[in-house]
Amino acid sequence: MAIDFILNSVIALAIFFDLRERRIPNWLILLGFGGGVSLNVFFYGVNGALQSVLGFFLAIALFILPFALGWMGAGDVKLFAAIGAVLGLRFLPRVVFYAVLAAGAMAIFSLALGWSKLGSFRNLWSDCKLFFLTLGGSLPASTRERAAKGAHAVPWGVAIGAGTIMAYYIDSTGKWAGF
Repeated sequence: MAIDFILNSVIALAIFFDLRERRIPNWLILLGFGGGVSLNVFFYGVNGALQSVLGFFLAIALFILPFALGWMGAGDVKLFAAIGAVLGLRFLPRVVFYAVLAAGAMAIFSLALGWSKLGSFRNLWSDCKLFFLTLGGSLPASTRERAAKGAHAVPWGVAIGAGTIMAYYIDSTGKWAGF
């Protein structure tokens, strides 16, 4: 199906770029958004367009705080938004659930291999305090800035791709996730 082609193409290319360059290009996000909206309009009419656009904006709303705290990059947020445009609202909670599980597994794997230090996880509390006490006026360093200093970050594009595959293809009814 055409939606599967767009979805799989966006996921595969996002994973490739995230692992290779630690960024997800905007042209790929535009491909996902444009293809998702177009195909949903073609197959489901006005309701499909509405679900697609709402999926795009809800995805941004869900990941804007982690982005603001420097826990993920803008490309990761935009990738999730493009997936929201392709899949619509229905799959987003499940994609988030499985993406967070995948990111957690990658973080544990990173700790086990010694790529990350446990102290970097303590920074999460400091980041939250800084953000909330200054009412967003002072933001922690971005993941790219931290990586330049030698910190290891979870490639969220990979986690989002894995979460999408799990939510859409393997647990499409929500039986395992419970929703």
